[in-house]
Amino acid sequence: MRTIPSSLRRCALATFLALGWMPAHAAGNAAAYTAGVLASDPLAYWQLDAVGGQLSGADASGNGLNATPLGSGPLVSGLFGGAAAGGGNYLRAPALPSLTGSNAVSVEAWIRLDAPLGSIGESFAGIYDSSQDHYALYLDRANGELRFKVTTANGYAERPGASSYIVNKKQGEWIHVVGMLDPNDAAGASAKIYVDGVLRDRHTAAKLASTLPAGQAAAIAADWNAGSPNRLYKAGGVDQVAIYGRALSEAEIRSHYELGSGRNFVATAPRPTSIADGFEVIAHRGNSMFAPENTLESNRQAIALGAHRFETDVWVTRDGIAVNMHDSTTTRTTGVNRSISGSTLAELEALSAGYSDVFGTRYAGEKIPTLVDTLTLARDAGAKVVLDTKDAAAGAAIARAVAETGFDLHDAVAFGWSDASVADLVSHLDGAEVFHLGFFSTFVSRGTLGARAGYLDQLKGAGVDGLALSYADLLSQGEPLWGDLLALAASRDLRVFTWTVNEAETMADLMSMSAIREIDGKRVTGRLSGIITDDPATALALVSSVPEPGSWAMGLLGGAVLLLRRRKA
Repeated sequence: MRTIPSSLRRCALATFLALGWMPAHAAGNAAAYTAGVLASDPLAYWQLDAVGGQLSGADASGNGLNATPLGSGPLVSGLFGGAAAGGGNYLRAPALPSLTGSNAVSVEAWIRLDAPLGSIGESFAGIYDSSQDHYALYLDRANGELRFKVTTANGYAERPGASSYIVNKKQGEWIHVVGMLDPNDAAGASAKIYVDGVLRDRHTAAKLASTLPAGQAAAIAADWNAGSPNRLYKAGGVDQVAIYGRALSEAEIRSHYELGSGRNFVATAPRPTSIADGFEVIAHRGNSMFAPENTLESNRQAIALGAHRFETDVWVTRDGIAVNMHDSTTTRTTGVNRSISGSTLAELEALSAGYSDVFGTRYAGEKIPTLVDTLTLARDAGAKVVLDTKDAAAGAAIARAVAETGFDLHDAVAFGWSDASVADLVSHLDGAEVFHLGFFSTFVSRGTLGARAGYLDQLKGAGVDGLALSYADLLSQGEPLWGDLLALAASRDLRVFTWTVNEAETMADLMSMSAIREIDGKRVTGRLSGIITDDPATALALVSSVPEPGSWAMGLLGGAVLLLRRRKA
């Protein structure tokens, strides 16, 4: 999510998480669900039931937009016990001419995932995928998300997503998914994705205030790419697909979820049960959900919110100046294609870093900051930083910026992505904590607790003070892997950060994680030391919601957690 005005933030977190405590097989009434969908006036509605033992592509909307069943294999059982696409069966859906020139669309489906998202056989698995990807629901293995992609007529695309962590917790269940382009969102034109009635991600961008290209043919349970199907949805089923020429309201989405699942939608606030001592919320590229990433304004906002640190990316220009930019080129955030390492500072200073595709002209005056600018801001505000080095030999340029500003390196964490980068940072940044970000594959390959401990000892001996990794990697193999990592890191006095966590439910669960191991004859408890997020306000609210140990609130919360565990059992 991004660019939502702070005045629209939820003060309480009561609408972030929908909990439905029904068995996995529960489903609503087919007739009632059909009536609910038709009441929302879909352009096309494919129920995907079986007729004569074959998948049906009949359009129940009455608009005659019948889909053609293709593929082969046994039929997959559907949401209401009939058939569904998937497992080798897919359909070709016709183009929807009425979408041409529209400034809104909603794509609705029920999906079932019978294996973890990360285990799907190809990079993507199509749910409803138009031939030119202008409106599509799909699984994205590489990015670990269930995504909705929309591309407007000006060529601009956004891909809001629900994390694999959220989706995998619902494995084996039918999940209600709605992706939409909403021109009337209070934050501005937005691409959004809902899962089981909960808004999981919203990307607001100035360039989404456009129209859709010509209506396109599509595939259901596959990707119809330039006229040929591929990337079939084989790891479960796709059912009850509907397309609308407008943005569904949240009330409609939740009503459809209730009618299809047989569950009541109940919004409750996620809350960590406990957090590690000294736990940190790190603002990713500043307050980047609401201001252009890596700019001074984004960092000022993060400081004002009370983030424990802000993270910024570091490249070195052709003339040896450390600047703050994530990508190796300036194209995405400035609209002008320049290589950072191939440009002088003067050339970069002529560009606006206001990310106009997303923020329009609101931040047009923002420039690509030098590290001197950023450290001066942090020094004067008493703020701590994370320096994510994208240049493996950035240590000397960073050291020059530190010397010029007098910034206290004890308030800095420096990220290195390789052994060479880490060695460069250790040799130049005395006093900073140095974290290794390229460790994970080696750690996994070591296989045993003892071998993994030996690897962390090697890193410790090389001057490493901490580790950081994506939360998708952290959770990729479940226990015992993440438990080994957190406990072994604690036993070696290595802190662990994880990125980029923007969903409140995921934040709360990660904050609460702990693992106990017997290591070197001692009982060790490992926990995360911090999360890196585009939305520090939400993360800070979660941290502040944790009751003090020994308080009556903690006792009540413990009882609630026990009850939830029993209800899940």
